[in-house]
Amino acid sequence: MMLLFKLAVVAFVAAVLSLSLKKDQPAYAFVVSVCGAVVLIAAVVRQILPVVDWLNTLNGYLPGDGMACLLRVLGIALVAQLAGDVCREASLNACATAAELGGRILALLQALPLLQALLASYAGYLQ
Repeated sequence: MMLLFKLAVVAFVAAVLSLSLKKDQPAYAFVVSVCGAVVLIAAVVRQILPVVDWLNTLNGYLPGDGMACLLRVLGIALVAQLAGDVCREASLNACATAAELGGRILALLQALPLLQALLASYAGYLQ
């Protein structure tokens, strides 16, 4: 619970600094915003390691590289979302849309072998 309050304070300070700098020096406002996001992400990444360990224990339940595939898709989705948000912060909406679309396509391509195995299993069940 204490980590949540620390993250909220960091986000609030970054937002206030960014808004105060946006009028006079928009480049510095963008840098403050990105630095605040990096600090928040770094703090959260350390907290997600137990979840990744738990997902690795579930590796035996999915056939083949199922869990690794799901983790790759999750990573692609998070990076694409972050890239889109950074582009939107810089007022590059077209670039943000392209980054998110690229992330969706790459996630689908990474999940394709898992989807094929699922459909093959379902087809075998029907016969």
